[in-house]
Amino acid sequence: MYVGRFAPTTSGPLHLGSLLAAVASYLDARSHDGQWLLRLDDIDEPRTSANAEKIALTTLEIHGLEWDGVVVRQSDHRDRYWDAIAELRKKELIFYCTCSRRKLRNTATYPGYCRTRLVKPSDPASIRVHVPDRKIGFEDRIQGSVEGNLSVGEGDFVVMRKEAIVAYPLAVIVDDDITGVTDVVRGADLLENTLTQIFLIETLDLAIPRYAHIPVLNQRNEIKLSKRDQAFAIDNRVPLLNLVSALHMLGLDPSSDHQDVHLLLIWAIEQWDVRNVPKEVAIKDFISI
Repeated sequence: MYVGRFAPTTSGPLHLGSLLAAVASYLDARSHDGQWLLRLDDIDEPRTSANAEKIALTTLEIHGLEWDGVVVRQSDHRDRYWDAIAELRKKELIFYCTCSRRKLRNTATYPGYCRTRLVKPSDPASIRVHVPDRKIGFEDRIQGSVEGNLSVGEGDFVVMRKEAIVAYPLAVIVDDDITGVTDVVRGADLLENTLTQIFLIETLDLAIPRYAHIPVLNQRNEIKLSKRDQAFAIDNRVPLLNLVSALHMLGLDPSSDHQDVHLLLIWAIEQWDVRNVPKEVAIKDFISI
């Protein structure tokens, strides 16, 4: 059975880029008669906004994006993250790293300064995974063949930050495994990170989901729309306009006859074909709404 999901962070209200990812994953799940789950990525507490969860749920409901089952939260999975790190330790793949961001700011690939440090130091330390020198690849349903070598990309990557906050690549694969996600539809800004995730999935003997990466929305200055950069929140007063804009960017051509978000989504589900989604990794010329 197809199981998809939408996993926004709780660091702020949803913006148009968030809605685009939500609509794409929703349509793909419903067109396969599958489940569409909602997970709130709330593990990064310093960035969590008190009202963000309520606002996100309200925005999805107003736009007719109804999820299946209960809302899942990353913060409920902390023990499972540590279980995964324990498994990586058994495989002798992790080490402690005390390098500061300042020390690494001029290095694109982690240079291995702390690779031989197996014992936890007294100073605050992150946990990194020692990556192999080999190619990893997957077939993306939108972008096609994607491959890369982690050792010449980011290099040994962080799975647990110094603040004891799990890093995204590990959190997301554990979260998806817990909820049985079979298909991931999300922004193309995560294409490279997906290679890291697949390495972890294979290492931990988990099931690899199918991936489809849609174009991300860039601002006029070619910076991706994000909550961190204070992208404008979606205007919940015009959900039909928001949905129509998102559908156009996903390769659909809705008419102006629809007067209800639910009827518009029913139409979109019937018309959905992931092969019609633009293959660009970014869209920069759009009207902010």
